[in-house]
Amino acid sequence: MDSLGLPARSEEYSFRLMSVADIKRVVAGLPEQERAELAAWLLDSLPAPSSADEDDLQEAVRRREDLDSGRVAPLAAAQFWSDLDRARAQWK
Repeated sequence: MDSLGLPARSEEYSFRLMSVADIKRVVAGLPEQERAELAAWLLDSLPAPSSADEDDLQEAVRRREDLDSGRVAPLAAAQFWSDLDRARAQWK
């Protein structure tokens, strides 16, 4: 305890006083591997997806399997946007 009766300013205590913006700034300075580990931990700390999200996840898995097996070919972002612009022009 300090002279005011507050807990000593340990790293953990200081971290709890940081804003999300402060935490983002500090985390951005970490090496890539450490940021990846932190991101994985944060994702694991979130609640499990709801059943509606589970359907979306199943669809994403199915589509990934389609790509991995070669049943469908990947589409470059530029091609996607070009195709979308062409389709939108036909809607008018």
